[in-house]
Formats: sequence, C-alpha cells, structure tokens
Amino acid sequence: MHMILRYRCLIFGAAAAVLGACSIPFSVATRRSAPAAPKPAPAPTAAPRIGLELGDRALRHGRLSEAEVELSSALARAENDGRRDAALAAALDAMGDLREAQGDAAGAEIYDRRALAVWEECAGPDAPETGAARAYLAGVCAAQGRSAEAEALLLRAVTSAQADPARAEEAAARLDDLGGLERSLGRLDAAEADYRRALAFAETADGAESLSVARRLDALALFEHSRGLYDAAEPMYRRALEIKEKRLGPGDGRVLAALDALALFEEARGRDAEAEALYRRAVDAGRRADGTDADGLKSARADYAHLLRRLGRGTEADALDARSVRPAQTQPEPSLSAPTPSTGTVTAPASATSTAAAAAQGSNQGSKR
Repeated sequence: MHMILRYRCLIFGAAAAVLGACSIPFSVATRRSAPAAPKPAPAPTAAPRIGLELGDRALRHGRLSEAEVELSSALARAENDGRRDAALAAALDAMGDLREAQGDAAGAEIYDRRALAVWEECAGPDAPETGAARAYLAGVCAAQGRSAEAEALLLRAVTSAQADPARAEEAAARLDDLGGLERSLGRLDAAEADYRRALAFAETADGAESLSVARRLDALALFEHSRGLYDAAEPMYRRALEIKEKRLGPGDGRVLAALDALALFEEARGRDAEAEALYRRAVDAGRRADGTDADGLKSARADYAHLLRRLGRGTEADALDARSVRPAQTQPEPSLSAPTPSTGTVTAPASATSTAAAAAQGSNQGSKR
C-alpha cells in the first residue's frame, strides 16, 4: 500500500500525547486491557532538542541532506547521554521519518522499532506516545507488505487508547489508521466500521459540531462516495459543510472547498441545478470575503465554469474565467442568468472525489505523522 507521509511531532515530556494519524487502515479492536500507569519520562537535554528542531524544519522543506546531518547528530548526542528517555525516542522517531521520506521503509523500521522500545520503557506500554509509536511502526510494516503485523500493532494501539475515555481523540486517530489498512486490503465493510467508530470517538472527545468531527465526516463521505453509495455520502457531506460554516464563517477557505466538493458530488449524480446553486454559493461567499481565500475561490470558479460550458453557457463561463485572473476588489461579479438549454457538446460530469479529498485534507492542516 502507499502510505502518505505525515511528519511526526517532536515529543518531549511525559504528558505529551502524539495524536497524528498514519494513512493506513486497521480492523475493529476485539480486546480491552487496563492501561498500566505510565512512568514519568525524563526531560530531554537541550542539545538534542535543538538538533531535532533544525532537522525537522529541514525535513518539512524537503532538504533531506540537511535533515540527515542535523537528525543524525541529534540522535548521536541523545545516545551519548546514555539515557533511554523521551529525547532518545524522539530522535529515533525523527530518523524513522527521514528514512521514510527517502523511500527506505526497511531503514525506517529499524528506527521505529528502537523508538517503540524506548517509549515503552520511559512512558509505559499503554501511554499515548507508545501508541503513536506502534502506529508509525505499523505504517512501515504495511508499506513492506506485512499487513498482519501492521494490523496487530494497530489493534494494540486502539485497545490502549479506547480504554481511557480521556483519550477519545487518540482512539479516533488510531481507528482512522485501522480503517485505512482495512481499505487497502479490500475489506471495505470493516474499513467503514472503523471510520464510523472513529467518528463516534471524535464526537465524544470534541463535541458533535467540532472541526475534528467535520474532518471525519468529510473522509467518511468520500469513502462512501468512492464505493458508489451516494445516498449514504450526501448527508455526511452536508453535515460537514454545516459544521464548517457555523465554526469558520461562510468565507473561510475550508467552507469554500466543502461547497465545491458538494457541488461536484451533485454534478456527478446528474443534479446540475443543485450543483449550480452550490457553486454560486461558493463564488458569492468568496466574493463577499474580498477574495481572501484565493485558492478556494479560484477552484470553485473553475469547476463552476466547467459546468456552465457543459450546459452550453460559454459566455458566462468566460466571464468567470476572466474574473479569476483580475483583482477581486476592482471587478464586478458577472451576471449569471438562469440555466438555458445546452447548445454545445456535453462532456462527462466532473468527478467530485479529488476536490472532496482536498476539502477533507484542508480541515486537517498541520496534522503530523
């Protein structure tokens, strides 16, 4: 399976909880165990932390050679300290990230296994940091075709997280991982069950109208859409949009992306009038926000123009295209007439899945592996 790399957080201190999700799916946990009391993780030394920060910054910007120098040096200093603590585990995690960015899953596995062992010792076998380490290791195992091992690691991480109500968001993240693995293995019903459980945990952790819930609704809607289950997908698309509008305001880029995704979904179903109404909402909202989200507004205009051309309304489409390349504050919004019969060649409806995926991803900006 192809795993989407998400850089890990640099973790320092016993209370830090790593909640970033790998892009891998797993099945429903079948067992529970009471988590052991986590041991205090010794505070890291300053020198490895500075090196990790520099290396992480280089890694995020794709400067892999620079990251290699900084992260290798940080790991060497942590090892020379002689303590199996959070500083050492974080340095090992970071080297695993680097190897994965370099396309070396086997190399990443070496560091991830060492990091897991250190986290088990310094934070405890059921600590959030340890669960995240299991998820990282599961990712590289899955990337090497060892799905059974990946599943076992994720099930353990899910079991640890769901045993503590205070870790509901972590449980949701691990269930997202598990659902991704199940999906990659073609076990779609199991994947759906995991995604729905993740949604339920997110509702418990953050409330039914949180952005975390909206993000998972987007993902679940896209999953159902990809299976052709349109009736199941639509209410989730709409609920996610409603949450984002309430929490972010109508002109926010994530709202524009959600409107665009829902419009593409309606267009794919052959409901052109509903799609046009949604496109117009996105364009109008972006205009009223003075074009502050240029990318979201540009995408909505482009998709709307595609629909207009498909309906034979090329003049209106040209007006939208012209609008997208001029300053928003100096150009009036073009007059958009009621739909007219198509006079041109009808092309296939645009697929909603790519923009919907962008909408789901956009609401999770800043998450790390």
